[in-house]
Amino acid sequence: MDPFATGKPPLNEPTYLRVKRAIIGDLIAHGFQPGDHLTIEMLTSRYNVSHMPIREALRQLEGEGILVSLAHRGFRIEALTERYICNMYDIRIGIETMLARRAAEHAKPVDIEQLRAIHERYAAAVRAGDVQPILRINIDFHDRIHALADNPEAVHMVDARTRIVRTVAQTVDAHVQLDRAPIIAEHARIIEAMARGDADACSQAVFEHLDKARDRLLVRMKQAGHLLEPHGG
Repeated sequence: MDPFATGKPPLNEPTYLRVKRAIIGDLIAHGFQPGDHLTIEMLTSRYNVSHMPIREALRQLEGEGILVSLAHRGFRIEALTERYICNMYDIRIGIETMLARRAAEHAKPVDIEQLRAIHERYAAAVRAGDVQPILRINIDFHDRIHALADNPEAVHMVDARTRIVRTVAQTVDAHVQLDRAPIIAEHARIIEAMARGDADACSQAVFEHLDKARDRLLVRMKQAGHLLEPHGG
């Protein structure tokens, strides 16, 4: 199996992000277990890449709380627990509801039309059952809202802290058929609130969407047996 097969990577994706996805994929697939000890040499051999992208992937995963650095001895894997997923969504909800409010304040008619176009592409991909476009277009939808908010510092913060949640969602196929109709309706409510220029309603619609997205992801992880106990628990 291709170690980088967790979801379809975007074109020109940096190698360290591919390595990062592969590590998370291995953790979810139980190739790695909480408490396992990882070293750069081990991962270099496992993924057949140089030391530099391995180091960067490990540094990012440490910052996201999945790895704990062991002085001069590599890293220890922590667990993808329900608490961890909920904490990441708390961060995402806090920042993205603010971004949605700002986007609604800044959006022009042409911006609304562009968002509607992305939404229609998502709905079309759902009707066609094209899983990979569905995942990519969903990210495009949220990224467009973030761009309208004009707060790159906040966007960087939410991306840095919650990228792992997207990786997990792709790996367990959180966007299964049962979930796609609600997602379409939730996206539509966000767009309509933004089209009205109602910042409060837009922020609330994003809150409700992400709150439900968290619950859907937890259900999928529990069904697949991917919610793990913390190391030493």
